[in-house]
Amino acid sequence: MNFILKGKLKHYTKDVIKTLEIVFLSILFIALIILIKYKPVYTVTLSGETLGYVKEKSDLENRINEYINKKEGTIALIDIEIKPKYSLELVSKKEITSEEDIFEKIQETAIITYKTYAITVNGEAKLEVNTEIEAQDAISKLSEGLNESVDFKLGYVEVYKTQQTAISEDVAISSLNEIKLAKVSEFEAEQERLEQERLAAEQAKKAEEKRLAAERKKLVASSVSYGNVNGMGITTPLKVRPLITSRFGERSRSRRSSHTGLDLATSLGTPIYPIAGGKVTFAGNQGSYGKMIIIDHGNGIQSWYAHCNSLNVGVGSSVTTDTLIATVGSTGNSTGPHLHLEIRVNGSAVNPQNYLY
Repeated sequence: MNFILKGKLKHYTKDVIKTLEIVFLSILFIALIILIKYKPVYTVTLSGETLGYVKEKSDLENRINEYINKKEGTIALIDIEIKPKYSLELVSKKEITSEEDIFEKIQETAIITYKTYAITVNGEAKLEVNTEIEAQDAISKLSEGLNESVDFKLGYVEVYKTQQTAISEDVAISSLNEIKLAKVSEFEAEQERLEQERLAAEQAKKAEEKRLAAERKKLVASSVSYGNVNGMGITTPLKVRPLITSRFGERSRSRRSSHTGLDLATSLGTPIYPIAGGKVTFAGNQGSYGKMIIIDHGNGIQSWYAHCNSLNVGVGSSVTTDTLIATVGSTGNSTGPHLHLEIRVNGSAVNPQNYLY
């Protein structure tokens, strides 16, 4: 019985071995056929689109990284937002790997940011050049001989764009020079206009001064009156027409005695001149008279000028009818700007209106 079982086991073992040999040979045959007709490659896809095949995934990845990190010229940043995907596959040996084409297609998806320098005119960016040195050089050349008052203030700022819009330095200078010339022309035209206005204003001022001088001359001629005191000719102390506010001999509530002079009201600061030539015997403050000048004309004749604002001569000064001796004021006992004029003959006050006004 054991003999029979051993014989059967040996028979079955031989069958299994033979079957395994056939399977192994079949697999080997199929593998040889695959190796002969197919090759292992990486299929590269981008956003679901098959770009092609590469032999080595790492070679393409290294090339992409080198491209991203290589910044030349005005390139500030390179970014590939969508990364390629890889899958290992067996493809016919007739299929051609296309690493260069795949790399170019990936490059097309890159977003490139450029760094340039925009030259500004009065704070407004006008155009761009490639480097900071070009911007500085262009500004230096455009600023040569430029009047600082011209409305053409140059500067530059960094600009980041995904499009290359920079131009050469020479072209930038040429373009900006046109703006410069226009600004200079505007400035020169404005200066010419201001000069014309200045000349016109100056001429108008001279004409007005001439007219006023003629009017003053006419007014003086009409307002000046002349008289004779003890054989001495006299003239009015004011070259304008005053308002007589208090006459000689008048009395008032504020004045206990009769008025010894003539009050001539006019504007503060009006020039006062002597009624005749003589010598100053008093110049200073005199009680209710305020600031006062007394002039001795000789032959017993004196003239007094009271309530003055300023005194322009001192004691001992020789004066003529053209000497500015004081200005009209309101000093001392006074209710407003006016000249108190007295004429005294041998020490006694006489009425100025007997000779003037």
